Amino acid sequence: MIQHAGPTTTRLTLRSKFIYGLGDWGTSAATTARNLFWLFFLVSVVGIAPNVAGTVILVGKVWDAVNDPLIGMVSDRVRTRWGRRRPFLLFGAFPIGLAFFFLFFVPPVHSQTGLAVYYGTVILLFDTLFTVVNVPYAALTPELTEDYDERSSLAGWRMATSILAALVTGASFKLLAETTFGPWLAGLGLVSGRGNSLQAGYSLTAALWSVMLILPPLILFKAIREPARQPDPDPIQPWRNFREVFSNRPFRLAATIYLLSFATVDLIVAVFLWFLVYYMRVRPGFDSVILAVVLGLAFVSMPLVVKLMHRFGKRNTYMGAMLVFAIVMYILAQVPPGGERQLLAAAVFASLGYGAANAIPWAIVADVIEEDELKTGKRREGLYTGYLVLFRKLGGAVAVFVVGQVLAARGFISSTAGSTVFIQQPAAALDALRFFVGVAPALMLFLSILAAWRYPLDRRAHDEIRQQLAQRRAAQAEG
Repeated sequence: MIQHAGPTTTRLTLRSKFIYGLGDWGTSAATTARNLFWLFFLVSVVGIAPNVAGTVILVGKVWDAVNDPLIGMVSDRVRTRWGRRRPFLLFGAFPIGLAFFFLFFVPPVHSQTGLAVYYGTVILLFDTLFTVVNVPYAALTPELTEDYDERSSLAGWRMATSILAALVTGASFKLLAETTFGPWLAGLGLVSGRGNSLQAGYSLTAALWSVMLILPPLILFKAIREPARQPDPDPIQPWRNFREVFSNRPFRLAATIYLLSFATVDLIVAVFLWFLVYYMRVRPGFDSVILAVVLGLAFVSMPLVVKLMHRFGKRNTYMGAMLVFAIVMYILAQVPPGGERQLLAAAVFASLGYGAANAIPWAIVADVIEEDELKTGKRREGLYTGYLVLFRKLGGAVAVFVVGQVLAARGFISSTAGSTVFIQQPAAALDALRFFVGVAPALMLFLSILAAWRYPLDRRAHDEIRQQLAQRRAAQAEG
């Protein structure tokens, strides 16, 4: 079991970091499947128009403007024998697994309106349950250690697990659905027709992935011991809490870094499959190879990212990695159709940027908790984490909404054949795919670099804050 003696304990064992990182397996697998394949599934398997699908995702995610900070504030105030965060892991595990399955289930509805209502309802339910599990889990990062470098290490372990789960999901989810489970169910005579077999294949794959969502929160609940913290005694006051959070300048800049990083990643993954299949015209199955290369190398490079954060600091490492990431994505969008070798070479370099974009923002934002405690005297990990997860989901939703609207306006052709049948897309739609893979990510990452350049909490500044907090705590203990 993970033991924690108190806020002055800064070193965590490898076993503790491994178990904490394991907690991100299920939510990362679900996020990858949702971000990478759900828009593709809605448009190219279910047959929903891209602008309708993008609107469904946006409307569903807007609910996160309420539930992410709300769950964070509630978890700050929970008082149980299990701690403040662990009850959410226990009671949210099974429901989130079930909700994920229904994301990839095709109901017996044939109208665009009916399908939009069904998937809008399901995404509302799933996002709410995702928040119930993920926000308290993420709030544990600044709770388990206050050490600047240990948080980098903890974020590295978490993101290594996250990227490994994304690797497994990105390389196999669509492949299993379209080439294994779909044909197998058709061969058994349980479904007939290409469209029906694809839909059934995705549903069966989602059922298998649901198990991955259920088990990690239960393991984490069993293994972890939270540090002793006093619950926030104040009542929930959303507007006041909002003003307090955004009066924290380091948080505003950290949130900007976080939002732009993850919105960039969400934008890329939303269109990357279509970019590979329709613009690059890669061979069947090669899209899974590219995803495996990017995610696999991102996983392998995570120890390097952590070492760079220790050596050069989080801010400097982020700026350097994002500069490389932006350049590589712009170059990748210029590769001509059929250029699989150039695509593989670009994927190798993109992997480091992808891993850094996922890991470093979490390590950066964890340090704002002490800044807030110094000003308010409260530990409000849940509140801050809630707003961060809100930014992640809302930013990703806006990105996907824009993608859907632009592709529809550019004449993108929907289908129910997945990627098993090539469809010649209009030149305008292909240009839009290239823009979303290359130009837009480069611009967003450049803005995030500017925010990181202004971010004030380097190692020395954070250590000074911790020293002031230690003196205050000691005086309070003596009093």
